[in-house]
Amino acid sequence: MNESKAIFKVGDYVKKNPETWISNDFDSWGRGEGIGQIVESPIPTSEEEVDVRWPNGRCFEMISQLLRVEN
Repeated sequence: MNESKAIFKVGDYVKKNPETWISNDFDSWGRGEGIGQIVESPIPTSEEEVDVRWPNGRCFEMISQLLRVEN
């Protein structure tokens, strides 16, 4: 496993990093809003990507665009 992917694990809570966030069409339904949780991906992801369940849905995110939220 790539060291960068090891930054997050399933169950971790995250929020968008406003300094590195890159908007896309999914932002219109709430991507990146609030607190998300890393979930097990149903398909393989790249070493730089994780599956995040946001309050309004799930999306694959680049880890460089996320910040950990401490419980």
